[in-house]
Amino acid sequence: MRKQLMIPLLMTTVMAGMSSCKNGDAASLKYEKYKLDNGLEVVLHEDKSDPVVSVAIQYHVGSNREKPGKTGFAHFFEHMLFQRSENLPRNAFFQKIDAMGGSFNGGTSNDGTVYFETVPRDALEKVLWMESDRMGYFINTVTEGGLKREIDVVSNEKRQGENVPYGLAFDLVFKNLFPEGHPYSWTVIGEIPDLRSATVEDVKEFYNKYYTTSNATLVVAGDFDVAKTKELIQKYFGEIPARPKPEAPVVQNVTLDSTKRISYEDAFCNAPMIVMTYPAVEAYNEDGYALDFLCNLLAGDKKSPMYKVLVEERKLVPSVDMFNYQLEIAGLALLNATTFPGVNLNDVYAGIEEAYARFEKEGVDPKDLERYKNIEETRTYNRLVSTNGKAIAMAHDNVFGGSPDRTIHELEKYKAVTPEDVMRVYNKYIKGKPYLGISIVPKGQLDLALTGSVPAVVNQESIEDQQLNSQGGAIVDDPYERTPSSFDRSVEPALMSNTPELKVPAVWNATLGNGMTVKGIVYSELPLVNFAIELGNGMLSDTPAKAGLAKLTANMLNEGTEYKTPAELEEAIGTLGARISVQSGTETMVVTGSCLKKNYPQAIALVEEMLLHPRWDAQSFEVVKERMLDNIRQNAADPSLIGQQLFRKQVFGSESILSYTPDGTEQTVSGLTLDDAKAFYEANLSPSVAKVSFVGGLSQQEVVSSLGSLEKNWKAKEVETPQIVSADVRPEAKVYFIDYPGARQSYIMIGDKAMPVASPEAYPAVVVNDKLGASSGSLLFDILRLKHGYTYGAYSSFTQGIYNNYFAARSSVQATVTKESLALFRDILSGYGAEFSQEYLDQTRTALLRTMNGSFETPGALLGLLRDISIYGLSEDYPLQREKVLKEMTLEQAKAVIAKNIDFGKMVVVVVGDAKSQLSGVKALNLGKVQLVDRDGKPL
Repeated sequence: MRKQLMIPLLMTTVMAGMSSCKNGDAASLKYEKYKLDNGLEVVLHEDKSDPVVSVAIQYHVGSNREKPGKTGFAHFFEHMLFQRSENLPRNAFFQKIDAMGGSFNGGTSNDGTVYFETVPRDALEKVLWMESDRMGYFINTVTEGGLKREIDVVSNEKRQGENVPYGLAFDLVFKNLFPEGHPYSWTVIGEIPDLRSATVEDVKEFYNKYYTTSNATLVVAGDFDVAKTKELIQKYFGEIPARPKPEAPVVQNVTLDSTKRISYEDAFCNAPMIVMTYPAVEAYNEDGYALDFLCNLLAGDKKSPMYKVLVEERKLVPSVDMFNYQLEIAGLALLNATTFPGVNLNDVYAGIEEAYARFEKEGVDPKDLERYKNIEETRTYNRLVSTNGKAIAMAHDNVFGGSPDRTIHELEKYKAVTPEDVMRVYNKYIKGKPYLGISIVPKGQLDLALTGSVPAVVNQESIEDQQLNSQGGAIVDDPYERTPSSFDRSVEPALMSNTPELKVPAVWNATLGNGMTVKGIVYSELPLVNFAIELGNGMLSDTPAKAGLAKLTANMLNEGTEYKTPAELEEAIGTLGARISVQSGTETMVVTGSCLKKNYPQAIALVEEMLLHPRWDAQSFEVVKERMLDNIRQNAADPSLIGQQLFRKQVFGSESILSYTPDGTEQTVSGLTLDDAKAFYEANLSPSVAKVSFVGGLSQQEVVSSLGSLEKNWKAKEVETPQIVSADVRPEAKVYFIDYPGARQSYIMIGDKAMPVASPEAYPAVVVNDKLGASSGSLLFDILRLKHGYTYGAYSSFTQGIYNNYFAARSSVQATVTKESLALFRDILSGYGAEFSQEYLDQTRTALLRTMNGSFETPGALLGLLRDISIYGLSEDYPLQREKVLKEMTLEQAKAVIAKNIDFGKMVVVVVGDAKSQLSGVKALNLGKVQLVDRDGKPL
């Protein structure tokens, strides 16, 4: 192989550092930026803290470059680039990254398209080879068959996003705020008829115009050798021919001459939603920083006027949101709220007007503005905790902001905003200004829409209109002409020599005088602290008659303290730039927190106040309860959640608490009282069962000292450990079909009970599932999406806890291929044991071993490690134990695990879809007894 020399033309080295913290801690973001002679900009950021490397390529092409009639093309093209290129066979991206033990994805926005990977450091050359191949050696491989298959996949992605309550909200905003022909007058995913009209010639034109070296930035971040990496980048990307750089889009902010109101009847929702949208400003506009804070101050927390009026006083909505959405060439400020069932949106609008008037009268409290500045600072740090996050952020910032560290410099812009700036942009963009008002209401309830609303024009595909563009089975690829290269690109690079090994971070332990245990890991890369305090067993401590009580109690602990109202507590947390909340799930109740290291002492003091001095306010209780009930009602309209709820009942038995979700049901939550929450708190919260996990730049002694007050003031008491049972009887039917009239996709879930995470069989089960359905490199994804185009994705997993243990395979498929998809699930699951081979085992072993190496990169991952050890009683070196199991597993052992735990004959099947068009096909499969039920699981 001829050695490639890097040509250092137009190279500029830039060093950048992150703003210092007030206590002297500083996080740096040093990088080197240069440009190849073909125009490709390159950014290198070294981070030796973990043996991983991330690559991101940001192309300056989004849906705003499309033509009317060809909408959705940028996003569709992103999909096409995952198919193949001249030196990568079809679907190799899915398979090779998975085999490397890496992760990958791509994303398309209104303005850009990004591709990114994170892999063990020794796989960097492979990733550069792959990315360069699709940048410069892709277009000759595009075939009609591949084009049609991806049209099916993207069509399913679109249906999946719309087959839920309020799924068309953003469509309605963009299509009605921006005038016809404006680059934002269509959504990123586009329209199915436009996608179906795409041709190979369209693909080639788009590629040649926008996928050029001069229209992209490549970022490499992580553990790599700089000199060697520069040579590799020159080798793989340097010879890609330069093409003209397309002109940048021109700013096209819009104005409205008058208010525009439209309405839409949503077949999936069960309560109205109001969306009010105001024209605003493009990205990096000087008014944008104040607009961000304005939206926060109007509707961002319990102190905001929107929350006080709409939620607390008028009790029209469970919550309200407002955000400033800045795109490359235009922007908008959007206020939205989903109401309680039956609420007239004119009443909500009146409340919004009152909130605006209150804001005008009261003005901006400088303390509130400072609080949001602190939150923005913490959020900036959190974007940079992983190499992947840094690579994506730096690529985006370089393309759209002109420098890889634009995000850091933006902090100074935010810090400079004054209360006067906020009021100025309020008067300029919101007060009395025309807006787009959208009323989304349940079918048959147009009387709840804003007065003067005109029905929206929505062209949605019916079930009868659905069709597959492609033929099933593997695509037959035509021969293609190879592009000349200075070396043989068909030779896949070997792994580099610096293969990392698994290292489990050191864990320190302590036990406090009140029985509370503490585990910690020192993390000093960024001035951040992350912590968790396990409080109990979550839903496991509920009874079926009071399902949802644990979550309701946890939510109440967030609603102020004896000394602070809910708004004051939220203000105190926000002033620290922190996040602190109590949550309750299926098997855990936990308080989690994150903040800047300098603010940790104040944050832990607030945690103590929340835990030991709950407010138990009757008015807050009613707000929390109504919010939970509203969430339950909304979930009751989501096909996937409907299916998962029935699945739990059939797997665990309707008498078991495990047949519920942590939310409970409308019936059980409706009966809960404030006294119930107090009793739950008294019976279940004690330091004797509490477990602290800490990750940050403090020593063991410092952390233990910080908990001294909590140790002294929280007295231990006996807490009963719940003993959970679930039914051993098999479900009555094999297939449960939940009728969801008009559903354009069918949700499928298939599975059975499984083993707890502490079982010796637990990790072997995870191992054998890896090839079946753990990722986009697995069989379910390959067969249902890549080979047939029936779905956007298909997966399987083992959920493992203490009692909440089950196996499930799932997908949301095009309605008209429900029968065919079920047949594929049956065949794959039934035949998996026979098909599982030594090659599968070897591939899985290699991929999982490599994945382990970078699995503790972020503070969140470290905290997860500590929590798993604490909650499930795993040993502190359990990752090393799993590594040993993986290395020593034999094919016979793997097949035995499959035979015992992945047995289609014992599984229950749940389908949520349109019974009128799909039920007969499901019955024709002869899987066993098929029972038609309604959304509550009652037989029809």
